[in-house]
Amino acid sequence: MVGLAVVLAIIIFALVVLANTVVTVEQGYEVMLERFGKYVLTLTPGLHFVIPFAYKVRRRMNMMEHAIEIPSQEVITKDNATVTVDAIVFLVIVDAKKAAYNVADYVSTCQQLTLANVRSVIGQREFDTVLAERIKMNEEILQEIDSACETWGIKVTRVEIRDIRPPADLLQAMGEQKKADQEKRAKILTAEGDQQSQIKVAEGRRQAAILESQGKLEAAKNEAEAIKITAQAQADATRSVAEAIQGQGAAAVNYFLGQKYIEAMGKINPNAKIIMIPADFSTGVASIGGMAALLKGEDSPFAGGGK
Repeated sequence: MVGLAVVLAIIIFALVVLANTVVTVEQGYEVMLERFGKYVLTLTPGLHFVIPFAYKVRRRMNMMEHAIEIPSQEVITKDNATVTVDAIVFLVIVDAKKAAYNVADYVSTCQQLTLANVRSVIGQREFDTVLAERIKMNEEILQEIDSACETWGIKVTRVEIRDIRPPADLLQAMGEQKKADQEKRAKILTAEGDQQSQIKVAEGRRQAAILESQGKLEAAKNEAEAIKITAQAQADATRSVAEAIQGQGAAAVNYFLGQKYIEAMGKINPNAKIIMIPADFSTGVASIGGMAALLKGEDSPFAGGGK
């Protein structure tokens, strides 16, 4: 029994020694190795053998990029508007020794540092600017906390302000202002549309008036040209008649007057087969007689071939 107990004790001791001799470091982590409480070496991913009991693993540092939640907080802007802000910080440990020994708790420290910088950056801006310059504020906060975290072996890769929530009464006022701006813009657009429509109508009327005036002017020119052509034709006809009756004297004139007289009487009574000549128109009868004499004259240009 005593021998068995000794064997078991030896086995247990060997296992403990082996456990303290072999150190396995996972990928993405680094391990701080100390000897009698003093930092000696940083173990990288893989299998390592150390002197048991003299060397001891103290901290395992996550070397992968990870995110830290920044709790919500109320911040007062430059124009005394209170907003609730929360954020998230992305960081990566670039020096495991500094992150393990230069700061007690780098996660909590980064949170407090980010909260302080968020209050500072937002406090320098008015409320409208805070809503419009979120990207710029992210860059400013990133520069400040990255510079501070450098001494802790930490690289801050990105800062994102996730939400900016104004109070309910301010949200209602913003909604009413937005609605008023939209109504104002709609009225302006309507007024501009009416103005453009009136301008188009006036321009159309102006063009129509111009075209109508041009049409009347063209018609007047055409009418004047027609009158001119008609007058010229009448003058030519008169000249031709004058040339035709030249040398016949009064007889030829009487012939044409008698012809016109007969045409006029025919228009007065177009259905009459016999035209009655009043007795007191002796002059007209004489003219008709003169026409007959003229037609029978051999030298007349109006004489026919028959008798």
